[in-house]
Amino acid sequence: MQNQVDAPSTHLPLDTSLPQPSSVRQIDGLQLLRAVAVILVVWCHAGQMLDTSGSHGFPGLGIFGIDIFFVISGFILSLTVLRERAEPGASTMWEFMKRRFIRIYPIYWFVALLTLARLTLSHQIFKHNYLPAFFLLPPLQYPDQYFIVGYSWTMSFEMFFYVLLGLILLKTVKRAIPALMFLLIAAVAIGSVVGIKHPVAILVGNPILLEFVLGAAIALLYVRVAKRRVAGITLAVIGAAASVYLSMQFLPSVAVGPQMILVDKGVFPRVATWGICAALIVGGIVFWSPSMKSNFAKVWVMLGNCSYSAYVISALVMEYTTRVFLKLDKPPILSLSGRLLFELTLLTAVMTFGMLCYTFVERPMLRFLQHRFLHKVRSLPARASKHQPANV
Repeated sequence: MQNQVDAPSTHLPLDTSLPQPSSVRQIDGLQLLRAVAVILVVWCHAGQMLDTSGSHGFPGLGIFGIDIFFVISGFILSLTVLRERAEPGASTMWEFMKRRFIRIYPIYWFVALLTLARLTLSHQIFKHNYLPAFFLLPPLQYPDQYFIVGYSWTMSFEMFFYVLLGLILLKTVKRAIPALMFLLIAAVAIGSVVGIKHPVAILVGNPILLEFVLGAAIALLYVRVAKRRVAGITLAVIGAAASVYLSMQFLPSVAVGPQMILVDKGVFPRVATWGICAALIVGGIVFWSPSMKSNFAKVWVMLGNCSYSAYVISALVMEYTTRVFLKLDKPPILSLSGRLLFELTLLTAVMTFGMLCYTFVERPMLRFLQHRFLHKVRSLPARASKHQPANV
């Protein structure tokens, strides 16, 4: 099949979470990696729910899936801009931001409204100010963190990354990614010197932003060298092995969750360890670009497509699945088999409801909004190699 980069045609710039037309390709390996990342996150949170009940969760990689998501985001958005041929200005910035708003907010607001309904029924909705969280903005007071959707703190960093990149597109497209990397590194450096004890500063100067920089660096390298199968496999294996090794170490200086990340405690060590491992794995998959043609591989790509839906709905699903599980299993989950069954049940429930949410809510909304609000654009000629995928 001829890549679209070799034969330009007109198409809507659909997101990689949507099934692509036959003439448009995506890096399916990254979709597989997204599936792995969301499974790691859900497994971690299921273990945390066991911990709060007095049991102990099974070993995992902690919130490593979040590091993988951040590096993937840095790569995909950077590669998209590196392939852009439009002139800088308000129209280019606005088209970029519309794609990101459509990608992030609709399904988030759907789950947020469900959660707000639950809070209303339990008479908890008036206890906190949830307005900033509804728009994924920093809280108005430090260090209060009131989230509507559980685990949505990561999306505030994503939105800041998108907005910053969009603003850069007002002035430059050709040098947007180097400028983005410089500004993020500078913001983190300033934050480390002056301290970041304010909600906005926590977001703007947090060292976790360096994981987006790692993804951008991978994109810059990729447009120059394209696929390198052996090097890619080597990087992925090294990254996976290093992450398993890290999971067996106790490093008290490393941030292990949002409670530490959102107050900048141990975030630099996290980026230097887990962030580097995530970059090695993402870079390895990108340069390797493994074939995903088997039915087994296609299932993983499908799970990757629904990873965002699974992530945003995971807190609600785990809460109610836990209630059902505890009603069916009394006394609760103290045995080895009971704990394993509990975590597997939560993981299965999240991925199942994530797939249903993606199929019947997220994907229809994305298709409608993209066709309604995005302009048709010419496909862009390849800048580096004929092997470069047409759409990521």
